[in-house]
This record gives sequence, structure tokens and C-alpha cells, in this order.
Amino acid sequence: MTPVVQISDCHLFADPHRCGYGGINPYRSLKKVLSCVRALAPEQVLVTGDLSADLSSASYSHFRELWQQADIDAALHVIPGNHDEPIHLQQYFAKEMQWLQTPLKMHNWQIHGLNSHYKGTLGWVDENQLKQLRDSVMASPQAHHLVAVHHHPMLCHSWMDKHQWCNREAFLTLLQSLPQIRLVVHGHVHADLHWQVEQTQILACPSTCWQWQHGPDFGVDEQPPGLRLMKLTAQGKWYTEVIRCNG
Repeated sequence: MTPVVQISDCHLFADPHRCGYGGINPYRSLKKVLSCVRALAPEQVLVTGDLSADLSSASYSHFRELWQQADIDAALHVIPGNHDEPIHLQQYFAKEMQWLQTPLKMHNWQIHGLNSHYKGTLGWVDENQLKQLRDSVMASPQAHHLVAVHHHPMLCHSWMDKHQWCNREAFLTLLQSLPQIRLVVHGHVHADLHWQVEQTQILACPSTCWQWQHGPDFGVDEQPPGLRLMKLTAQGKWYTEVIRCNG
């Protein structure tokens, strides 16, 4: 089985000493999570958006610094979230965003990144990206496919749905026509949630800092930061678990 790790929603500030919800310091919290990642020895690490909390260049510099300090022997791949600044992402992570154009290929799996950065907290994946995804899957119908995106394609039926993926129905329609897409992973919701659409499992990832409660009103969950571990087989089987990093 090939291990792949997903982390998401790091929300780093320019000031590495600044704390956020629940008194959590996202810089120190990410450092702990990356230590957990290193221990898992993954082949690939997917970061599904919101590296920054304040759009600052320094926040991306902090992520790069923490990644280098963690000394993780894995390929790093990044996609934007609604809190990210595209100019800074391109400056610091141009190489790590190349999977937005060309999927990662590993052991009969292809891993596709989608950019849902749009307006404010809302998400949108344009028609060109969806066509590119469809064409790529159709060109490799015998492979197994995983899609990573920031925004949630399924409604959470909570306050987070105010910060939705606006054209998610187009993506869900595409999933129904492409049974080769076995997994969809996303961030944005700061929680371990999951759904099933036809043959596809849709999995949300905890944040590397603060976690959300999913009720009608905003709330912070007391669960610790976490990551998602996935193990993929060449035969298309997969195993996943959420690992909480208490430090």
C-alpha cells in the first residue's frame, strides 16, 4: 500500500507567536502535525488549501520553513484555499502546484488537484478545470483516480454552508459519470466528515490548527489538530484514517 497524507487549513499568521481560536497557535500546531507526518513516512503529502490566515507573504515563508525543518522525505503538493493569496502561493510553491495542470501518477493511481479559489470564502471550479479532469480520467480509464480540492462538494448542513462551493453540482454530476474517481478529499470544513456519491467516497480533513463544530451556529470543537492518512493499492483498494496530533 502506498501512503499518502493530506493536511489542510494551516491558517498561519505573519506573526508566528499569534494565537487564534481556542488559544491555538497555528505555527506551533503545524510544527506538531508535520512531526506526525514525518513519522508516517508517506510518499506524497497533499495540502488542500488555506496555508495562510492573513494573506501575508511571511505566512507562506513560515510554511516553507516548517516543512524544511520537519525533514519529510515525501513530495509536497499544494492547492489554494479561500484564505490564500494566489500571488504569494505562486511565489513560494510554483513547483508544488504543478499537479493543477498535470495529475500525479503513482502505482496505478492518478491524483488530481483542483483550484476552487473564488470570491471571499466562496468556492468555484471553472469549466476548463472540470473538462481537464474529465479528459484526463477518460484518457486513463484503467487507472484509479483521486481528486483533491479545498471547498466541500457536499453540503454539511451547518453554518459552513454559507461558505460553499457555488458550482458544486457541476462537479457532482461529473462524478456520477466517472466511476474511475474513487476518492475526493477536501479541506475547508475543519472536521472529519465523509459522504458517498455513487462509487465515490468524499472525505473531509481536520485542520492542522482549530476544528469546527457543525451545527446551525458557529462553534469551535475541542478535538486536537489532525491529518488524514490514506493507503492506496494498485488494485484500487484504499484505507484511510484520521490521526489526531496531540503533540
